[in-house]
Amino acid sequence: MIGSMLTSTRYERVLKLLDQERKVILNGPLSELGALVERREAAVAEILDAEAELPEAFLAALKAKAERNSRLLLASLAGVRSGADQIDRLIAAFDAITAELMQ
Repeated sequence: MIGSMLTSTRYERVLKLLDQERKVILNGPLSELGALVERREAAVAEILDAEAELPEAFLAALKAKAERNSRLLLASLAGVRSGADQIDRLIAAFDAITAELMQ
């Protein structure tokens, strides 16, 4: 019984870390993400070292939360790229206006 309680706590810790990652992805600061990922990976490794078989409910929750975070990261990256493209267009427009004024 104590073993299953400890295992359940381990599962909860991994799932909570994934929820914390989500909050950081959405609200920042992104500088905290690396440490969270390291903690989550260590927690998952601990579970894998201790157990041969994982409960389906945990695996389903783990997969759903990891996929959610992956989608959020991809969307965040797309937003950064879009912002960089907008800055490039503004710089090009500024350069064109400046060149016209210099003539």
